[in-house]
Amino acid sequence: MRKNVFLIITILFSVSAFSREFVQNGSSMEPTIKAGQTVEIGILSSFGYEPSRWDVVAVKNPQQFNLLVFRIVGLPNETIQLEEDGVYIDDEKVKLPEKLIESGVQYLPASAVIKRKKYSNSLYTTGEEEYFLLGDNTVNANDSRFELGIIHRSLILNKVEGDL
Repeated sequence: MRKNVFLIITILFSVSAFSREFVQNGSSMEPTIKAGQTVEIGILSSFGYEPSRWDVVAVKNPQQFNLLVFRIVGLPNETIQLEEDGVYIDDEKVKLPEKLIESGVQYLPASAVIKRKKYSNSLYTTGEEEYFLLGDNTVNANDSRFELGIIHRSLILNKVEGDL
């Protein structure tokens, strides 16, 4: 009996050490991740993780002490331009992954969302170890187009697990 209890406790501890649950607060990643949906963020797998374009990642919010979930669109040392007709990386239009196209995701420039001079920029440049992140629900995402800004690699925890 004692062995079984010890085994169960060991298994539970091991599972929680490998990943962390995160509840999406808000609709910034819909339709990919719904408001209130729980997702897993790998802990051990974060060692050696190399961010890639279109990954959905957990990020430490640089302005507050909470986690955010966004999609990587721009990689280090790139120029990202958001236009009504699509996303351009270094002056070349990039094709969104089929899954995003099928779900109706469209990344819009900030000016299409908020009509203020402060957000008239549609051109962004990342530096060394910097990433440009967007929410899949671009009309309701405070992402790299707005206050979040371009994110340094040190703030990216890991890729969100699952078929996203």
